[in-house]
Amino acid sequence: MPEFRFPARLAPLCLLPLLSGCLAAAAVGGGASIGYVTTEDRSMQENMNDAVICAQVAKSWVDYTSKLNDDLNCHSYQARVLVTGRVPSQTWHDAAISRAQTAPGVKEVYDEVSVGEGGSFTNGMHDVYITQHLNAELLTDANIHSNNYIVTTTDSVVYIIGTARDQDEIGRVIDYARNLAGVKRVVSYIRIRGSAPITTGPDNANAGPNQDSGDTAPGDPTPRGDIVVTPLDAPAPAGAAPKPANPPAPAAQPKPGSAAPPAPQRGNNGIIPLQ
Repeated sequence: MPEFRFPARLAPLCLLPLLSGCLAAAAVGGGASIGYVTTEDRSMQENMNDAVICAQVAKSWVDYTSKLNDDLNCHSYQARVLVTGRVPSQTWHDAAISRAQTAPGVKEVYDEVSVGEGGSFTNGMHDVYITQHLNAELLTDANIHSNNYIVTTTDSVVYIIGTARDQDEIGRVIDYARNLAGVKRVVSYIRIRGSAPITTGPDNANAGPNQDSGDTAPGDPTPRGDIVVTPLDAPAPAGAAPKPANPPAPAAQPKPGSAAPPAPQRGNNGIIPLQ
């Protein structure tokens, strides 16, 4: 799902009561289409509600300052709003989150806004690459309902919101994200909705409700996952000899006719106490 950026000139359009009008405005303003996919856990009404929620949140940011809307991204899944981006001050941060929380229909707000200077154009392009690559990975895995996830990347941190059938599916999604080159962290807000019909597999052979999946209760907050990705050392080329260890430094030799200095006395933990 692409990022939603709301142009100020279209703000009045999304105040119209016609949900389809808001969807059209979002599609034109955001530079990407917003469609309904029948395999999503979200209903068509929920899709439209999410588009309207982000339009309302973005308009409230524009009302504060248009720059705030330029710096932030709004993503909504079943009325649970993820806010990402970077703002120059804590005041702007507080204003952005407060306005998102008070938007009509919002159930939760996931605050992932950083305070500080913005990233470079190159970093932004790499973030786009990570998001597109991860979406492609999820799409090609038959055990993942890729339509149930929204993925976005900021400063090489991947954010994922949506619903899964079970914990195994969540693990597969996270593994794809953490194994992408350049990813520093993976932050997830994924609810388990195992009671939804399963349609994975050839000819939907295993279609039906997923029982005993440990669904996230409707009133419970969405669990937050945060994984720091540790880069692996590059392997040595095949056939390369191991790097030799540095030889120990030669011990100091006493001058002729002088006694050897006494060995230092070490205290606890190998620390030489001061005299």
